[in-house]
Amino acid sequence: MADMVTIGGASVDINDPCAVLTELRKAQIRVAAGEVVSMARFGDDETRWSAANADRLDKLIAQYEARCDRASGKRRRFAAGVRFR
Repeated sequence: MADMVTIGGASVDINDPCAVLTELRKAQIRVAAGEVVSMARFGDDETRWSAANADRLDKLIAQYEARCDRASGKRRRFAAGVRFR
């Protein structure tokens, strides 16, 4: 059980980068859709905010995309640059 992590309420094996990636993408959609919102009320005043860090989530998704590709045997291809002198 030490290799399990909870992402958005789902338990995922941290050693399965593709499963982690799937749950991270679900979390990203929830953040973008405004579902991950906290609220505080003080009398008649109400404040809502999102505690999610979208930039950090994007970086984490990119890391797990690379890990998932490596685990799946996929290679990322990049265009070859041409330099003129």
